[in-house]
Amino acid sequence: MARELLMDGLKYKMLLGYKEGRVSLAKLSKMLGMSLSEVIDLLSSFGLQSPISYDKYLQGMATARKAIR
Repeated sequence: MARELLMDGLKYKMLLGYKEGRVSLAKLSKMLGMSLSEVIDLLSSFGLQSPISYDKYLQGMATARKAIR
């Protein structure tokens, strides 16, 4: 139980860093160990806006896949 509270507190601090502009979306995703789409969903559940829409995210992923091939 204490470990879960500690982890929730760390996530909260990371989200605050994002909200205050000290942490990028990509860095937040990496720190949380979540995909970008999961982080975007998490941000919206806390009422924080993502700098990109989900559609733009999907377009970027499609472009990245094409570039890798």
